[in-house]
Amino acid sequence: MTKARGKQATAGGDAHAAALAYAARGWSVIPIEPRGKRPLLPWLEFQQRLAAADEIEGWFRRWPDANVGLVTGRVSGLVVVDVDPRHGGQASLERLRDEHGPLPRTVEAETGGGGRHLYFAYPGALVHNRVGILPGIDLRADGGCVVAPPSRHPSGRRYRWAEGSSPDDLPLAALPAWLLPAADVDGPRGHPLAHWRELVRGDVAEGRRNNTLASLAGHLLWHGVDPPVVLDRAGGGEHHAAARARPRRVSRPCIGKLPASGPCSRES
Repeated sequence: MTKARGKQATAGGDAHAAALAYAARGWSVIPIEPRGKRPLLPWLEFQQRLAAADEIEGWFRRWPDANVGLVTGRVSGLVVVDVDPRHGGQASLERLRDEHGPLPRTVEAETGGGGRHLYFAYPGALVHNRVGILPGIDLRADGGCVVAPPSRHPSGRRYRWAEGSSPDDLPLAALPAWLLPAADVDGPRGHPLAHWRELVRGDVAEGRRNNTLASLAGHLLWHGVDPPVVLDRAGGGEHHAAARARPRRVSRPCIGKLPASGPCSRES
């Protein structure tokens, strides 16, 4: 796809054409529910690979009114700062400017809900997806996604690229180094270490196997373990009590759906 065609596609109102243009740019795309934020299919594999053009065509034949999502992180080379003014995001952004200076000019989208998505180049090292690094500011990186222009918000408004700040107008700026500590600090784990030891070493009762595997896999994914490793351990780890107790076919669909359990972004 030529640059001119790509610019026209991403600036217009056709999510199908935009998805193909984003994929041609090397960004991992997924279909999102119409006027919504939830992925329409399990998308763990698209954190590792780009969808082929025929896959994208098939999605939009099946869901012609779908929105388009971009998988953030290493696979797309993207980190997105998600600013939600309704939860104090603009004030938090001003606080960051006061402390560190202005953010570099970069690709920017205006969300259908009145927020902003600031797109930065992925820095190379693992960047965890983090909600609430400051009030109203999330960081969408490995394990995350965002709804992209020209998707339609539940309000009916479209996402659009800010004037002069589309990916055809600007290169991605480098992610400011001072954002990385906030992104990589582990949040509350929710369970003590003994809980995870029990899952790995203890016996798992019949009827709890899928929930046990999903809980353990979610913990590993949250802390940056590569998804293929998580799938391998959940699907065939002979030393794991839950893995020994059930066939591979039980856990893999369960684990594969984990990243699709929530919306791509809080505001969007």
